[in-house]
Amino acid sequence: MNMKNYVLILIAALLLLPFVSKAQQANTLYYMDRVFQSQTVNIAEIPENRIQIGGLIIPLVGQLPPAFYFNYGNNSFHYNHILHFGEGAKKDSLVLDLPLLMKKVRRNTCIRGEFRLDYFNFSYKTKNNAVITVNLSDRFIYGMTIPKSLFDFFLNGNREYMLEGRSHDISKLSFGASAFHELGVGFTTEIREKLSVGGRMKLLFGIADVSTKVSNLELSTDPDMYFITASADMQIRKSTGLFEYNDDGFSFSDLGQLTGDLAALGNVGLALDLGARYKITDKIAVSLSVTDLGFINWLQNSQIASAKGEYTFEGIELGFKENEEGKLSFGIDENRYNLEHVMDTIVELFEMDIRDKSYMTWLPSNIYVGATYQFHEKLGFGFLYRGEIYRKTYNQQVTLSVNSNLTHWLSLHASWSLLNNTILNLGAGLSARLGFVTWFIVTDDVIGLVFPQRAKTINMRMGCNLTIGHKKKVLKSATRL
Repeated sequence: MNMKNYVLILIAALLLLPFVSKAQQANTLYYMDRVFQSQTVNIAEIPENRIQIGGLIIPLVGQLPPAFYFNYGNNSFHYNHILHFGEGAKKDSLVLDLPLLMKKVRRNTCIRGEFRLDYFNFSYKTKNNAVITVNLSDRFIYGMTIPKSLFDFFLNGNREYMLEGRSHDISKLSFGASAFHELGVGFTTEIREKLSVGGRMKLLFGIADVSTKVSNLELSTDPDMYFITASADMQIRKSTGLFEYNDDGFSFSDLGQLTGDLAALGNVGLALDLGARYKITDKIAVSLSVTDLGFINWLQNSQIASAKGEYTFEGIELGFKENEEGKLSFGIDENRYNLEHVMDTIVELFEMDIRDKSYMTWLPSNIYVGATYQFHEKLGFGFLYRGEIYRKTYNQQVTLSVNSNLTHWLSLHASWSLLNNTILNLGAGLSARLGFVTWFIVTDDVIGLVFPQRAKTINMRMGCNLTIGHKKKVLKSATRL
């Protein structure tokens, strides 16, 4: 298998990752005021119902499948930019189109995702419109930034750079994956008739983390010997019992170790959500929200591998090998170049200093700025700006929405968003109340769900809540702030 095939497998794995690790996307949800989960993105929102209970604690009615949230975002390319059906004689065959991929790859490809599972959600509203909320959740957040120079290195080789005496600068390369428990307590109140504010304090308990911290990383090729020299100033950090580095090299534990990570409570962190909404006139309102301002200190099973300096890679040894049938073949010795051996080689190559040491990571933080116009009693329009701060990058999104509470039991929502450098993102949301149960489903990109191979954004959120104290005569649009 050549290098291009290895890269293809890696990219395909990144594209398939959202189907394994799902996450929350919240632009259309922001104005679904009949679903109290909208408070996860705007804590200043006051729910209509006096009491709401959600999460896995709810009986199986409405929990098929269980309440879930998922999101995947890639600001650069999608699956059909790598593999697609050809033309002419190849119209029935999949074609590997690496030139098209290189055209679509941006200066920095950002891949983001999050999985969130709510075990318990509770909301209680007093007669004075003060709201108390409690949630217990598990979350998994991952993110990756890949410089275009790295794609160029693997897909086009290093000849052009070598002849020009240039190096591949991949200092923007980063990876992070964190899993943690979250216990949140929030409070929202109306300071005045037109102004409400809210805040949520969240206590975090880290389950596991693997992340990088790269200050400098460049690759250059010797024009005579073709050795590759790396100039590095970076760290690889981990806090998990699934693998570790000791005197014998890298060793991997079985998945049973994951049980210990799930029960660990030693990696403690804090986070904060803040929000405010102000009604300018009877028809116009604005809102501001900031979520996940926080960090986690990783103390258990934590190691930091540091490398700083210049290191030279002289290549991989090839040779003849004999299989079980006694036949000779030429290539890489798979027994020697297995995962643990590769990890050991990286440590030796970069002369990494590995220490048992704690470290801290920051959560991806989001900023929401919204505005609404109440066109009719049952119809309103919304505008939302969302910015995400994560690992020295800032991703921006814009959403326009139409929101309608048609009856006291049914609300519909439609949206258009500029997400991940694409404009074809049509979202939809629905909530329906039957008796004391409210079902809801929402996505920011319907097309992405139908044609995932052509999507840079794939997300959906659905579930149900038990609701008590609903006001049947309330028919105003969901853009109420």
